[in-house]
Amino acid sequence: MQFCQLAEVFDRLESTSSRLEMTDILSDFFKKVEPSELRQMIYLSVGRLHPEFYPQELGMADKLVLKAIASVSGRTQKEVDDLWIKLGDPGEVAEQMVAKKKQMTLFSEPLTFKSVVEGLTLIETATGKDSQDRKMKHLARMLHDSDPVEARYICRIVTGRMRVGAGAMTVMDALAAAFATKEERPYIERAFNITCDMGLVAETLAAGGMEAVGKIGVAVGSPVKVMLAERLRSLPDIMDRMGGKCAFEYKYDGMRVQAHIKKGEDGFVKLYSRRLEDLTHNFPDVAD
Repeated sequence: MQFCQLAEVFDRLESTSSRLEMTDILSDFFKKVEPSELRQMIYLSVGRLHPEFYPQELGMADKLVLKAIASVSGRTQKEVDDLWIKLGDPGEVAEQMVAKKKQMTLFSEPLTFKSVVEGLTLIETATGKDSQDRKMKHLARMLHDSDPVEARYICRIVTGRMRVGAGAMTVMDALAAAFATKEERPYIERAFNITCDMGLVAETLAAGGMEAVGKIGVAVGSPVKVMLAERLRSLPDIMDRMGGKCAFEYKYDGMRVQAHIKKGEDGFVKLYSRRLEDLTHNFPDVAD
């Protein structure tokens, strides 16, 4: 798959506020891509390479992204910085600067979806001495081969500022429309709630259908979506909401933690917050 196909989908999603139209755009596209590409596409749609509970993030600083844009656009750093001050979005800056290249780049090749994922992975895993410079060069290499719309979304992905407007509920609607039925959608949502990994659910559904989705279960190391209580104003409101009977328990101060413990030689302990943040390193005594 060419990356321009995905960038076009992101562009169409961003240009509409209709959830039904977003569902149609996504479901049509889902049918055309390989299951493994579908999984990665869903992660990229929120500016990540992994599920949201993974601690790794791309998170490139704006200054570094602007430096990469200047290096491939033929414009001065001041011109790029001034446009960023005006627009406030590195993605839009990249789009305009790539469209106004002073000279055609030589040896440019169309970006593939695979090459973009590989480039983003190099950015995410770059550590140690000169890592910032290496990240900038990896980004510049992708921007060198990108068209304006591709450049917009590549820069938004690396800064974690994707805003295509399609939330989890819309994605699940589209998955049901593409690979299942409306009646089977609750089973897709159940699989997401017990894995918190929309990419995994999408790949499983596209590759194996609803039968495979039905086999998805709770796994150690993959947090379960937390059911959060709703606030009501008074005790009578609570009793009325619960049908006249309910049980109460004391609420303790502190932080709710979801603990995942795997025993054995390859064992580990993972602690997650109610918002699925990995807190393991924040509470080493608890993990031990």
